[in-house]
Amino acid sequence: MKAGSPHNLAITKNNVQPTQHGVFDPALLCERCDGVLGKLDDYAVEVCRRFPNEHKAIDGGDMFEMPNVDGDKFARFVLSLLWRASITTRREFKRVSLGPYEPLAGDVIFDARPLSSLQEYELLVGRYRKFGEFDPARNYTSPARAKFLGYLNGWAFALGGFRIMAKLDQRPFPTLVAPCIVNKSTKLMGTFGDFWTTIEGKTFAERVLEHGPRPR
Repeated sequence: MKAGSPHNLAITKNNVQPTQHGVFDPALLCERCDGVLGKLDDYAVEVCRRFPNEHKAIDGGDMFEMPNVDGDKFARFVLSLLWRASITTRREFKRVSLGPYEPLAGDVIFDARPLSSLQEYELLVGRYRKFGEFDPARNYTSPARAKFLGYLNGWAFALGGFRIMAKLDQRPFPTLVAPCIVNKSTKLMGTFGDFWTTIEGKTFAERVLEHGPRPR
């Protein structure tokens, strides 16, 4: 979380503390592998920074569309975050596990297999609306298990103003949402929504309330 201070704030169940780089695991990857995934990270940062100026509201303002996006590359980035959270030993991610999908996800993000080989993985994105002084674009959350449409298994988290909805389920998304699936797309399209109504928003609020107001 980026608040009114020169440093990011890491908010966990146990404490709130400044952090220069956010959550990272220096022992997770070798230099070469870190460089490969770093290129995916850089691309995601680029997309997040471009969004405010390059998206347009559609469908009466309830949805957005952002052109000129490499959907497969963005989807691989999201998969790489989940994979890293799955293999790290950091306690913040102890509940994140890709289970049987972990080896295949690793192959996909390092280009040993095409993204299409992991058919269970489909990505949707939404965009959080600003709420008062709270700007979701300045916050991110750890992945949390989620049910999409009430029955599809996956992971949801906040990232740079986006709601990331990564399905890992043998059942496909219904045809109705197919135009919004990021995989294979050349654009991002999704709905605007309220951060506080989502599982990641509610968990975030619980963590903040556990610690009470910060001293000034």
